[in-house]
Formats: sequence, C-alpha cells, structure tokens
Amino acid sequence: MHDAKILCINPWIYDFAAYDFWSKPLGLLYIAALLRQHGLDVDFIDCLDRWHPELLQRQKRSRPKRRKGGIGPFHREIVEKPQCLQFMPRHFARYGLPESIFIEDLKNRNQPEVILVTSIMTYWYPGVKKVVELCRRIFPGVPVVLGGIYATLMPDHARETIAPDYLLTGPAEEGLLPLLGHLLKRPKLENNLPTSFDSYPFPAWDLLHGLDYLVMMATRGCPLSCSFCATNNLSGYSLRQPEKVVQEMQQQTKKYGVSQIAFYDDALFMQAENHIKPLLRDIISRKTDISLHAPNGLHARFIDEELAELMFRARFRTIRLSLESVAKERQRDIHNKITPGEMTRAVRRLVRAGFKPKDLETYIIMALPGQKIEEVVETIGYAHSLGVRVRLCSYSPIPGTKDYNRAIAAGNFPENADPLLTNKTVIPLCRTTAAYTRYEKISQFAHWLNERAWGEKQVTEENAKRIFRKKFSV
Repeated sequence: MHDAKILCINPWIYDFAAYDFWSKPLGLLYIAALLRQHGLDVDFIDCLDRWHPELLQRQKRSRPKRRKGGIGPFHREIVEKPQCLQFMPRHFARYGLPESIFIEDLKNRNQPEVILVTSIMTYWYPGVKKVVELCRRIFPGVPVVLGGIYATLMPDHARETIAPDYLLTGPAEEGLLPLLGHLLKRPKLENNLPTSFDSYPFPAWDLLHGLDYLVMMATRGCPLSCSFCATNNLSGYSLRQPEKVVQEMQQQTKKYGVSQIAFYDDALFMQAENHIKPLLRDIISRKTDISLHAPNGLHARFIDEELAELMFRARFRTIRLSLESVAKERQRDIHNKITPGEMTRAVRRLVRAGFKPKDLETYIIMALPGQKIEEVVETIGYAHSLGVRVRLCSYSPIPGTKDYNRAIAAGNFPENADPLLTNKTVIPLCRTTAAYTRYEKISQFAHWLNERAWGEKQVTEENAKRIFRKKFSV
C-alpha cells in the first residue's frame, strides 16, 4: 500500500497589520508529526513562510529580516478593503507569500489525497477562504478538511463561507484520525491516539523552509474563564511533565540550530511549585544558551521571589504580564486575576532578581463593553509609574465568550455580524472612523510614555492623566 499524501496548509493573514511575533502554526505541525507517526506522507505549505526560497529571491535576500529573538516582518501586499471595513482610514493587506508563489507551490506538487487547512483568528477567515478556493481550482475533487480556532468558534459561518468538505471543531486529533481512516480506507488510523500531551511526537519543524526560533507549550488551555477569553472553549487544561518539556527544548534546539524559544501557554505559571519552578531549575542546571520568550500574558500574581530569580537565571528575554485594568469592578468581572498591589510586588521582585523595568511589558485592554476611556488612561498611568512598558490591546468580541454575549445583548454589536468586524483594530463595539481616531490617541499616549520609560525620569500616575487630557484627548 502506498503512503497516502496529506497536504497541510497554514493560510494567509488578511488584516490592517500583522507581524511575526513568534508566529508559527504549532497545532498543525503537531498534527503533521502525528500523521507521520501513523505512516502517512505529509507535505506542508506555510503561507506565512518568511524563509520561502522564492520569496527571498524576489526580496534579493539570503535570509529574512529579523530582530532580537528571531521575530520580523511578514511580506505585505495591499489588497482591496472589504466593504464592511470601508470606514477604516488604513490600508488592508495580505500578509505572507505572494499569491503567485502559493499557486506555483500547489502546481509543483503531485495531487494529494486530502488537504488539511487550519484557521486562527475569526476575522482572518478571508485567508482561509482564498486558500481553499485555490486548492479546489488546482486539485478539483480532493477533499478539504478545515480545523482550528475559527472553525471551532464559528462552525456555522465556516461551513457557509468556506464550505469545506469536512469541518473539525476542538482539538483536531480527536476527530481527524478516524476521518482520515474513513477517507483513505485505513481503519487502523484511529487506533493508538495520544493519551496525553506528552505522548505526542514533537512538532514537524523540518517541514518548514527555515527557522529563527521554536515555539512550544508546557501547558495546554487555562483553568480560568475570563469574560473576554475563549481558551476554555477550545481545549481542556493540562500540564506536561517538566522534564519532558526541557528534553524537547534541548533536543529540538540542537537539531535545528536555534536558541530562541517562545512559550505559547495561556497559563504558564499556574501550579508554579509543581510545574514552572522545577522546569526552570532543570533548564538552569543544564547550562544551556537558550533564551526564553513569553509573548502571552503571564499571571503576575504567582511571581514570588524564587520564581523571579529562576526566570532571570533561565534567561527569560520577553516578559509580558497580564494587567488588563486597575478598576476593581473590572478586575472582579474579568476573573480577579491580578490586583495593582500584586502587580507592583511582581515587578519589584523581577527587578530585584536582575531585570530592568523597561525590559518588562504589561498588557492593558481597552474598548471593553461599558469601559470608559478614563479607566484605560488610569491603568496606563499606573503601569508606567512602575517603569514597565505598556502593550495596549483593543478588545475583540470573541464568539462564545461572556463579553461577546453581553455586547450583543446591550446592542453594542450585531448578533450576526461579519467576523471581519470582530477585528480588534476597528474598535468593534464602535466601528466608526471617529472611534478609531479616539482610541488611536490613547495608543499614541501609551507609546509616548513607553519612550519616556527609556529615560531617567518617570511620569507620575497623576501627571500622566493630566498629560493625556492636555496633549492626547479628543
């Protein structure tokens, strides 16, 4: 029996802005490795591939542009702005490979037996749609299977708009192997499913053209249920064995010649005594030259003196702490994840361990349902008073979350809106040019304070409020 050819595709991003902040299709790479383990021949096209040889040739480069940590810009091409986003005073673009390169990649391959397409943000579905259309044009009759976050959160929209032959929701491995067993007439495929996260083979990184970093997960899911977050709707919560995580780090960084690792975890510091602390001690004891990055928001509440010291010794280079808001009502409503006092203590502990305040970042959320601008400005001023850098995040109404349902019930968001309108850049609960301009002023204010964070003199919390009213308010 010949090896069945499975083609895995990570689609383009269609958005107002996108950047490779440790962006890799980790779930699809796990699936690819799992299919290989079951004897299938797997091919892979990453539409966000910055290392594609043809793209580099067109750019007249030998390697992609890169910044500290291996991150860098995606190739960008301006495209027609969708009708529902015409109010936005910004260009809309496709990020990733030029369409002609993708088409040539498809044409240069033998016809696969099944095509697997993943999906991420709900408002990135145009990239998924275009990929499926081109696959059907070049490989008519080949079944297309769609999975991923968009497919899970908005299955009805995905069925109607993308029209895959098969759609999988939730963790894909639970339904994919039985489905492929049926399509390929190989019933044994559904046997020997992984029993735990640690029983998966390592992601199939060799299917990519090049790597500047690796991404990995030490945990899966999150035990919290924050009002704006959909993680609980995507998977359950589980922890890997710390020694297995470190083993993967050592083997994979050596194999692929990289030293940068970004954690994709949503709850990396939960159960710290039994998980992240022994994990970091193991890394330190091996005296590796690996640099660690935590681009997702970390739970600062769990950063005690010991954890702060372990983070410094284990070479954390990117630390982003979840603050969201200093308003007590908002904190209670979100999930009581952090208080200002706990944030202050966490920052002080990290500084005592050896980090500089300017090396720390904190996520602050704006444009939540019922949230006043004054609340955002107060939170920005507080974070700046600690000396840390502010990362502003606009609220995106994610289907199935508490805040999404609230926004619809309050009349702030249409019940059957095009997912494009959930894009955080458009300030979804307002969806006007004036609202975008107003919140852009807040972003400019945060950027101005961040630049001050590099200097010697901090702006006090109260002065920050006055400066905003005087220089940035609309």
